[in-house]
Amino acid sequence: MSGASLFSRVRTAAGRFAGADQGNIAVIFAIAAVPIISFVGAAIDYTRANTARTAMQAALDSVSLMLSKDLSSGIISSSDVNAKAQSYFTALFNNADANSVSVSAVYTAASGSTAAKIKVDGSGNVTTDFMKVAGFPRIDLNRRATATWRNQRLRVELVVDVTGSMGQDGNLTAMKPAARIRIANVVHTVTKPGDL
Repeated sequence: MSGASLFSRVRTAAGRFAGADQGNIAVIFAIAAVPIISFVGAAIDYTRANTARTAMQAALDSVSLMLSKDLSSGIISSSDVNAKAQSYFTALFNNADANSVSVSAVYTAASGSTAAKIKVDGSGNVTTDFMKVAGFPRIDLNRRATATWRNQRLRVELVVDVTGSMGQDGNLTAMKPAARIRIANVVHTVTKPGDL
């Protein structure tokens, strides 16, 4: 077969291919399937990472609140904060997709007008299944929660109505024991002397 004959056949086949109008849907679908599958895969990876990130944030929020309660009530000391944070976090966070998860807590004691603060940082990552083809082997999870509190003295005022209507029907007489009971209830809520 000569080179001119081969060239002629290739040119004829290319012309038929260019002019063909049957089966175009299959070709277009095959070409479009690659980005569609990539976007669906990226959405799946992102959803897994977002679920892990949300679970981590909820766990860190709970840990910071529990640590602030434990510190303010004297259950733990400032040296126990990091170990207790790890313990609480391990009990609360159980996402199977998260890898290399770590948590750390930093306590700042109250001083003067500055309130006490506990800052809990969490980190980890989710290994991707589809996005690694595009060069993203993992999605990082970095979250933080902070709890701030201050022990302030409780200030209570008791306002007594001494207008003329209180003198009728024994209202003033009934008000005195009610006021004593209310004051006793408020005093009962105080845990440390001098807070009221």
